[in-house]
Amino acid sequence: MKHRIALLVGLSFLCLSAAAHAAQQVHVGLNDVIATVEKSFKAGSNGQAPVGDFTADFFQRTLLKKESREMRGDGIVSVKLATASSPLMYRFQYYRPYQQEIVSDGNSLWIYHPENREVILSDVGYMYNRPGFNPDRDRAVNFLQGLGRISKDFQINFASGMYDTAGNYVLELNPRHAMLNTRRILLVVSRDSVISYVTGATPLTSGPASSQTRTVPPTTTTRTPFAGMGMPAFGVESDPFPLLSSTVEDQEGNSTTMEFAHVKINTRLANTDFSFLVPPGVEVVKPSERNQPR
Repeated sequence: MKHRIALLVGLSFLCLSAAAHAAQQVHVGLNDVIATVEKSFKAGSNGQAPVGDFTADFFQRTLLKKESREMRGDGIVSVKLATASSPLMYRFQYYRPYQQEIVSDGNSLWIYHPENREVILSDVGYMYNRPGFNPDRDRAVNFLQGLGRISKDFQINFASGMYDTAGNYVLELNPRHAMLNTRRILLVVSRDSVISYVTGATPLTSGPASSQTRTVPPTTTTRTPFAGMGMPAFGVESDPFPLLSSTVEDQEGNSTTMEFAHVKINTRLANTDFSFLVPPGVEVVKPSERNQPR
């Protein structure tokens, strides 16, 4: 019996080693990494993308170059990606450095500061509905709006070094046309998701909506830009949501990095989830009104 157990353990070890070796031998090129991102967010023949909506924990770090200052925050984000008939919708709920909410239903944008008892209301519908809107040119105005077509909106190469410290792929995106407040974007793309796409192990599908969650084993290899900086380290299982983090740099050298964890996709978020109900006693302010005499 002991010999049988030892034989089974040995065979299992050999199988795992062979699988790991095979994964290492998979050839991955730049186009494979780009396609993994685009096909996750691009609508198929049925008009649906593999990732139609998602919720996640997020961790954010902003570096202000002139002030040599760093700010960190975290919270929960929900996003309903745009379709041919519906604009991009999102809700960011910040816990730190202070509580605030940023909500958009594609027509209005609310920025709520509970401590100030104030919500700033802006009209953003013009971004999608204005005359002369050209989706081939203007979709790059909003990065989340164009994840399914990054190769059209950006010139893309591997960033210096190609990998992060955990072996995930890092893409550098430079806008093909001038973008307001964006000089370049860095995307960290899950190595497991890319290999799954290349090998077809877990093909991306756009069938009926389903919920898939990234699990976070406590022993997972660190793969976060916040590792070693007082922030939790997260790992990712192979799934149709390939983005681990994004970094947006502006023209002045400031940058904001956002990392996603505990991602759930296609949970059938409703449009009403992105409407903001102004709490009693909270003042509604429009940006154009701030400089008006009272």
